[in-house]
Amino acid sequence: MSYCVHCGVELDSSEKRCPLCRTPVIDPWQDQNAALPSEKPLLSEQPEKTFNKRLFVLLVGLLLLIPLITVVIVNLATTHTLTWALYVLGSEICFWAIFVLPVSRSGKPPYLYIAVDTVVVTFLLCMIFLENRAADWFLPLALPVTLLSGLAVSLLFVIWRSGKTGKIRKTGWSVWVIACFLIALDLTITHYLRNALALTWSWYAAFPLLVISIVLLAVSYNKRICEWLRKNLFM
Repeated sequence: MSYCVHCGVELDSSEKRCPLCRTPVIDPWQDQNAALPSEKPLLSEQPEKTFNKRLFVLLVGLLLLIPLITVVIVNLATTHTLTWALYVLGSEICFWAIFVLPVSRSGKPPYLYIAVDTVVVTFLLCMIFLENRAADWFLPLALPVTLLSGLAVSLLFVIWRSGKTGKIRKTGWSVWVIACFLIALDLTITHYLRNALALTWSWYAAFPLLVISIVLLAVSYNKRICEWLRKNLFM
């Protein structure tokens, strides 16, 4: 005599399901795999789709080529020479170097892309300066700011790609780099405007960042605090 494991109803030996609750009847003395119907996969296996980099580069190139040709034609028709159309060309080169190049050449070191981006942006600013020399701003202002930005981004990549350093220490050094970048930027701008090295606005942002950086670095070298943060904040 057997009973349903779910509702306790008495079952006949020939029944495959409970007549009351429709629970399947499984005989432990029989092969369960043979008693139960084989399950069919809900979704058929599909081949993995890969990102077509060549098609992406081709489409982006065509999208950038259309406005470039348009502005070149308009520029030649109005001024009979290339002037402001070169700005569009430089901007598209910057867009290509910053967004398209890393996608088309994925797997390369990020420092290479940062160096290329810095050179391309410098070239664009230099081209704008040569077209309009109303004021001498490229060498004393634009070039140092561009190089400082490239250096700061490179240092941040170096910090966060370090595998042996914890997140708290990486954050501390990153905040330190940002604070130093703000101080250097303030000195560059002040020197350009007043021809003197002086700090003006950077103290309001750099000083709190330096304090936060020192606190984070001090905490990162204390094993007990780090262990407490990992357990309670899942860091």
